Amino acid sequence: MSIGLAYAGFVAGLGAMSLLSAPEYEHATYLHVGLIALAWSLLALVSVAASMTSLLLGFNQLRRRLRWMTVALNAIVVIALALGLQLSVSTLQDYTAGFAAYKTAVDVCGHPPVLASAGWGGDILLPSDSDYERLKYSTQDPFLLGTPTYFCTEGDAEAHGYQRAPHYSPPP
Repeated sequence: MSIGLAYAGFVAGLGAMSLLSAPEYEHATYLHVGLIALAWSLLALVSVAASMTSLLLGFNQLRRRLRWMTVALNAIVVIALALGLQLSVSTLQDYTAGFAAYKTAVDVCGHPPVLASAGWGGDILLPSDSDYERLKYSTQDPFLLGTPTYFCTEGDAEAHGYQRAPHYSPPP
């Protein structure tokens, strides 16, 4: 029963992620994934410990087939536990690295930096743009396509080949 708790917790974690996920990229997603993976990993660790303890205590009373099935179910959870801990650590590091990179760019520039991302023809976001708040910590996110780069001015970004998208440019 205890190992079943780990499997149920995994399904609950996936459900929590679907409730917390935003329709668009948000830097906070890394925090959500990291904390949910950490919570599930702790639950899985306790479940495996309880399951293996009860297996060892009742080893002689259990049928051979039931012993092997218990070990197999625990092995799957232990593998997922190792992956869950790695996911938790890496996403929480990515989350905090985004804040550190932004703070460094603000310190270097003396003001909020311009974001430039290589995408469909390049895109420059100024601190006054609506998407800026959502993307300003995203330069350290490894899974974001067209990961933004900080520049102190729009001119610096343009000198590196980025261009301002027409929907952000002021009307003539």
